[in-house]
Amino acid sequence: MSVVPSLTFRAIALLSGAVALPLASTDLATAAPPERNYGETTKLHSSGAVGPDLESATSPPYTEEPPTDDAAATTGGEKENVIGAGLELGCLSRTICAIKDKIRWQTAAWSPAQCNTIATAVLTSAKRHGISPSLLLAVMINESDLNEKAARITMRENKVYAKDSGLMALRCVLGKRDRCLNGNVRGLAWTALMDPATNIDLGANELAYWKNGGAVTRTIVKVRDASGRVRPIYRTVPCRHKDHAYWAHYNHGPRYIDHGFARHYPHRVAVLDHALAAVLNLDTPELRGAPVTMHDPGKRQRTPDRPLEPRYRKLCTQIHSVSTCSAVALN
Repeated sequence: MSVVPSLTFRAIALLSGAVALPLASTDLATAAPPERNYGETTKLHSSGAVGPDLESATSPPYTEEPPTDDAAATTGGEKENVIGAGLELGCLSRTICAIKDKIRWQTAAWSPAQCNTIATAVLTSAKRHGISPSLLLAVMINESDLNEKAARITMRENKVYAKDSGLMALRCVLGKRDRCLNGNVRGLAWTALMDPATNIDLGANELAYWKNGGAVTRTIVKVRDASGRVRPIYRTVPCRHKDHAYWAHYNHGPRYIDHGFARHYPHRVAVLDHALAAVLNLDTPELRGAPVTMHDPGKRQRTPDRPLEPRYRKLCTQIHSVSTCSAVALN
């Protein structure tokens, strides 16, 4: 994996300010966009190193305990009136149990108590981080098929380099005593990531990070050099997710991969989000507005209501087959 100097939040702020500061003193003709080299797997979330371009440009290591329901209610501000509004815990718990039973493969079913634990964690984390409960569940289904014991291993030089862990497939680059070395999970023990409630809250924290400025893109600006010549150069700026949903970065890292199979990751999550919102009777503001993924020339735009790949058609059918939650009056 190529190593690129890391950028701090202060550096990003300076680069996106009124004064254009080039990242390199090269002309556009010779300054090609950086090579995307993310290693053996496209599972890039929860890691400063997963996007080697910005290895340290993630938020500080996650150290807080997941909040209680009361704490979430007092820290969510106005967002709690929108995120998950009208979603009743009991119905969410039953829905999760029903979906788990349909999609699990060679894993045990969850007890009602386990489903209630997951549902509580989803609602608490959704309110805390401003993420729709249906989107949180959609990422969870996409990443692990609701398998809380999932641990996909990445090897390097015949050694375990990282594990994509738990329900949200959080990447942990393993260091001494199996503590994580990367990004928002830096310093945590790998075993801590495998606790379902902690895993869900960390995943929601990661989604909020990419949503709220963690991702970047490169744009062309013109600057005047010391000799007075105006030169076009590349500048790194916060990503505005114009042609992809923000949760694309949960998989891709700081820069959206706009080519190849991986570019449609956000659409795959979106169709699950859309199906879950229908059975949970939830609004999905994240699915309105900008396209969720790149447009394929000559083809119809991919939309959240139209799953294309066989796996996602099957998952959406399974989700739609469970009982629908009734709307809760908000008086």
